[in-house]
Amino acid sequence: MRRRSIPILMFMVWGCTIDASGQSLSDGSIYSRFGLGQRESFVSSQSQAMGGGGFALGSFRYANLANPAGLSDQFFTRVNGGMVIDRLIATEDGVPDSKLTSGQFNAVHGSFPIRSRKLGMALGFAPFTRTNYRVDQSSTLITDPESGTQTPLVTSFKGNGGLHKLSASAGLALNEKLSVGATAAYIFGILEDTQRTTFDDINFDDSNVVSSTRLGGFSPTLGIRYVDQSSFLGERPFGMGVAVTIPTSLTGARTLSLDRSATSDTLRSAKSGSVDLPVQVVAGLMYRPAPSWTVVADVQYEDWTSFSSDFPLPGINDSINTLDNRSRLSAGVEYWPGSRQPFGSYFVRMAYRAGIYTDESYVSPDPSERIRSVGITGGLSLPTAIPGTTIDLNIDVGRRGTTSNGLVEDRYFRFGLNINFGERWFERIPLG
Repeated sequence: MRRRSIPILMFMVWGCTIDASGQSLSDGSIYSRFGLGQRESFVSSQSQAMGGGGFALGSFRYANLANPAGLSDQFFTRVNGGMVIDRLIATEDGVPDSKLTSGQFNAVHGSFPIRSRKLGMALGFAPFTRTNYRVDQSSTLITDPESGTQTPLVTSFKGNGGLHKLSASAGLALNEKLSVGATAAYIFGILEDTQRTTFDDINFDDSNVVSSTRLGGFSPTLGIRYVDQSSFLGERPFGMGVAVTIPTSLTGARTLSLDRSATSDTLRSAKSGSVDLPVQVVAGLMYRPAPSWTVVADVQYEDWTSFSSDFPLPGINDSINTLDNRSRLSAGVEYWPGSRQPFGSYFVRMAYRAGIYTDESYVSPDPSERIRSVGITGGLSLPTAIPGTTIDLNIDVGRRGTTSNGLVEDRYFRFGLNINFGERWFERIPLG
């Protein structure tokens, strides 16, 4: 391992630590309040710029954790990670637009080949859900019914935290066309919701109610991928990939505390319980009409109608299942003119990517309205002076939700900066 690799690895580890301790620098979408939070996924900067799928996509240039079967392509030892800046404009009928900005590290991945182009492994740390919102409501409290005296108050609802996914994956090529893989993931995190009430009258004590839910549990995934380098389409590689995440339970406890301005920790109680996560099925197609072009199309499905929780969660009715199945469709393209020109000009060695997607959320504050996200993605992969290492710049522009029935429409712009580091490690030095 070369000395110049050390600063990059230190940066990746530092990013992982930051993300585990605090997810955001500001506030985000109100829709992250409901259920377990807003579903997140980051599998590689390459697939993220191509719509966010890539379940049949394999490459020696990236460790794609979307489907563990694709890890059999590993040739370099790779470490990649980065951060994302999210600019959000929230629109609600009769209310001025809210403009929010947040920043967080999105993921850290490391992978290495055990047998080059045969057996590969990867470790990953990435968000699974995010809770990051703040809502202030002004109202009055009638303090003297006879005189009609009213005291103004402000109730602030705030949430932060989320669930993370720590994973270990392996992919094995059974032959030139078929590969299989498996992932053992530990999903854990804290969901914290705070309700703070403040009064303008000093005769009333401000209160702060905090609900903190800590969860953790293992989640296995199995994957398979088929790639034919000379398919029925001619000398144009075609591939298919499928991965299934088995339903699992997260166990944990919820702590409820009440603080007042005059006293602290006047009430604290804890309750143990579990949350059942649903099955997830993902599938994708990959096609290379020419060496410089790659096209992907993907679909994700999560059966949230089978979800159950021992803890009350916003947007979920205990007596009636108000959840919907989550579905996500995406497609993308990559143009890499330097695929067969490793010593071409700088612009030839760059990769250019674009994609589209639509995502229907599993939970909504109004059961009669589905919360849908639609967006476009794009990205550039910039070569560096270190062979096998790139700096990837990604954008994601989209819209989420609606202003109907008193809901909120989010318009967002995300900018991602990712470092994709790769080198040959653990090579045997020839003797003699």
